[in-house]
This record gives sequence, C-alpha cells and structure tokens, in this order.
Amino acid sequence: MHYEDVMDKRPRAYAPYRTTLDERDLVRAAEELHENEDTRESSLALMREFIAKHPQIVRCRTDPVFLLRFLRYRKFNVNDACATLEGGLAFLMRMRTLYGAEVSSFHPNVQRMVELDAIVPLGQDRQRRTVILVRVGAMDPKETTALLQMRLGALVINTCLEYERTQVHGTVWVVDCSGMTMAHVGMWGLSEVKMMADSINEVVTMFVKEVHMVKVPRITWMLLDLLLPLLSPKIRDRFKFHRTEQELLSAIDQTLLPTTCGGQQSLKQATDNFRNMFEKQTKWFKLEEQFLMDLSIPAPGSSSSSARTAQRNEFPGEESMVGSFRKLTVD
Repeated sequence: MHYEDVMDKRPRAYAPYRTTLDERDLVRAAEELHENEDTRESSLALMREFIAKHPQIVRCRTDPVFLLRFLRYRKFNVNDACATLEGGLAFLMRMRTLYGAEVSSFHPNVQRMVELDAIVPLGQDRQRRTVILVRVGAMDPKETTALLQMRLGALVINTCLEYERTQVHGTVWVVDCSGMTMAHVGMWGLSEVKMMADSINEVVTMFVKEVHMVKVPRITWMLLDLLLPLLSPKIRDRFKFHRTEQELLSAIDQTLLPTTCGGQQSLKQATDNFRNMFEKQTKWFKLEEQFLMDLSIPAPGSSSSSARTAQRNEFPGEESMVGSFRKLTVD
C-alpha cells in the first residue's frame, strides 16, 4: 500500500499496524491507556468507519500511527477519540480560513522559525518522556508573531507524535523565559491567548506531564494570568516554577538539558537531532497539507443553521474579548 493512499477516507485496504514499541512501552500502554491487540484493532476499525461515514470529512489520514495518537490520548474511548479528531480537523480548517498559507508547516515564515532553534526536543528522560525546550528569548518579537510561535509549537508537537513512544509516555516541557521582554508580551492579543488555550485543551493529542517555567520575569505574568485560568485544571496543576537554572537541575535530567541551561548536552546536537526527526516525517506533513473538512455541510446531529454559525464564528467567544496587549507601549 502506497503511503499516499492513507489520505483516502475509504481506501480499498487500510495500512496494517506494525508496532515500534518495545515490551516496556507496551506494558505502559496496557496499564495506563487500556491498550492491547484486541482494543487496538477494534478501535482502529471503528475510527476508520467514523471517518468514512462522516459527511464533512473529505480527506484525512487513516494510517494506524496517526489514529492511535487520538486513541491513546483518550485512553481508547473511541467516541472521545473520534470527537477529538473531528474537533482538530475543524480547528485546522478555521485556522486556514483566518490565516491562510502561514498555517502550512512549509511556509517560508514557519521554516524560518525552525531555524531559530526556539522550540527543540531534547530527548527522552529515564521515564521515557520526551523533554522539549522552549527558548522564549530566541524569538525576536520584531521578526515573529504569536501565530508563527504557535505554528512552530505545532510543528514540533506533530513531529514528536509521529513517534509512538511519545504518544505513550508523553512530554515534559521546559520554558526558559530568560530574555523575555515587554515586546514578547505585546505580540499576544487576547484572542491568540484564548486560541492557544483552546488548542492545548482540545486539539493537542499529547500528554503533558510537567511544565517547568524557568527565570520568569514579572512581565510574563501578564500572559500567565490570562492563560492559566483558561487551561484545564489537570494541565494547570502541572506547572512548576524555578527561579534559577540550579533549581531546574534538580527536576530535569542534566544529561538532557543543554549547556545554555546548565546541563550537559550541546544545543546544536539537540537541534540537529530534531531536524533529522522532522526530515524523516516530512512525507506525512506534506500529506497533511491535503487535509480537508467541508464545514459548510452540517455536522452529524446538527442543523444547517448551526453549521453556518460555526463558519461565521471561527473561534466562539472571541467576539467578547475586548482589548489586546498590542495596545501596550512597547520599548
């Protein structure tokens, strides 16, 4: 079966599942996610049937690794997994309508963001969780936007999710706020903050085990005071704050942290590893450019008027959000 066939919502044959997990991973998946051979095969079949019969879905991946990210994230509750897939596709369609070509992972502006080495996977810790570093100061507010930062985050997340071990064990995030200025805060309007929160809560199918915030200046709280209440309590409770790099070293494996954060790994080595990861998964990103969902067609169980409303209000609730950090005077 050619990999491009996985975009057919009703292919003649579906790609078979071939695990890349070892015994330890499979035990974790069984104990934590309720996954075994029986639940896996039957759940994949039900998700594929959902996609095939969904009136709005035109093109969508049906390969096992893609669908398993939803099933594992929802612990093999098929209804919840299907709802998350549906919501994610709708979110992508609305993003394309609002922001056009910059939503593409291959847009020149997005690829320039990759070159900043601002969001970089560092490897897996002793619990096999993928550790991801965010370097806020590496993103020049004169050259980037909130959307581009979110697109870079999505590119890194989706790259990591192509690896099954990340789907099973989840991630740990390290957010280095050193170098953050009022100009960084000023990039984020209230609508972008809400969009990011909605994406984290409803769209991203990645287990976030811990979020370590390091060297957080006071101005950062202008964003955090808005973002944190919008996040689910489970994610919000996983935020940890460290005043110094020394405090961070007690929480994160030093062999993974780059030398710029007091660790032992070369940042260049980590970024080179990430670029190799992305290049290996490029074929999937190119296919995902073809994702298509027709939101003009009523969703199952909805009326045509509600479909029109959903198209008109791309991000419900946004119209009530008045004001923006852009109104602040930025030095």
